[in-house]
Amino acid sequence: MNKKRVIVYPDADPEENKVLAQAGGDHLAAYGTLIIHHGAPESHEEYVSRIKDANALIVGWSLPAEVMAKAPHLELVTFTGTGVSDYIDLAKATAQGVTVCNCPGYADTTVAEHTFALLLGAARNLTLLDGRTREGVWDQDTPGTDLRGKQLGLIGFGGIAKKVLAMAQGFGMQVKVWTRSPEKHLDHYSAELFTDMETLLQTSDFISLHLPLNENTHGILGYDEIHNIKVGATLINTARGGLVDEPTLISALQGGHLRGAGLDVFAEEPLADGHPLLSLDNVILSPHVAYNTPDAVKAIFEITVRNICRYFDGEPINIVATS
Repeated sequence: MNKKRVIVYPDADPEENKVLAQAGGDHLAAYGTLIIHHGAPESHEEYVSRIKDANALIVGWSLPAEVMAKAPHLELVTFTGTGVSDYIDLAKATAQGVTVCNCPGYADTTVAEHTFALLLGAARNLTLLDGRTREGVWDQDTPGTDLRGKQLGLIGFGGIAKKVLAMAQGFGMQVKVWTRSPEKHLDHYSAELFTDMETLLQTSDFISLHLPLNENTHGILGYDEIHNIKVGATLINTARGGLVDEPTLISALQGGHLRGAGLDVFAEEPLADGHPLLSLDNVILSPHVAYNTPDAVKAIFEITVRNICRYFDGEPINIVATS
């Protein structure tokens, strides 16, 4: 093992020091010197000064390609999340000879629970009823919606969606799934679970998105798809805002085509003051925090430590890009 290696965490939250230690961060001392900087760098120049000597980086947010290029010794970037391509130019990393890893599965249950929190809240009109109750209006006339017997359509079928499926079945819901590769799941799931996109949109009472954002999925729920959704359905999105044509979604919510929505992610984050979604009482909003619980954060750093140790042991795992 090379004690001269430098492992840098350039944008840590102060609370993460303790979590990293609990997750086995002390093991990294056998692989190099760990340097932790607190808070996001205020400029590219400051970012470069933090990472220029690094052999490995732990990155929680954006790593601009022009900053990464100023780290000539960089071999490994391990991203503390799953959606790496939103924050790191993988093609540029590959061209630079940098291996990029992520933390798959760290928050499957966590995000699934948040998905169901939004779904339940939307089904029972909690945004509307909470607001009215606080205003002194005792509204006992606005009905909720039962979940038992309703159809949930899952768009995408990764780890989070599979957890949502199990939860939905526990509530007595009927579930249908759209995925580009249903054949990959037939060892464990019946072919009857899967359907085409048009049928899913037209028959589901609730629709939940579970896809990564990339060139193939951007805007997958566009104008035509949203207008093809069953009237009175509810949309849940804890995946990525760019999967949905947001202006069309807003119009469908305002006009009553959609009964409601539960949204943790948005086309642009944070939401701007005066954003139309902020004024809709048939929408439950949260600020991209579906992943954020102490258990999930600890899991992130446990996987991060393993990513670094396994890479320098010559047995890399969780690779999303490599030269």
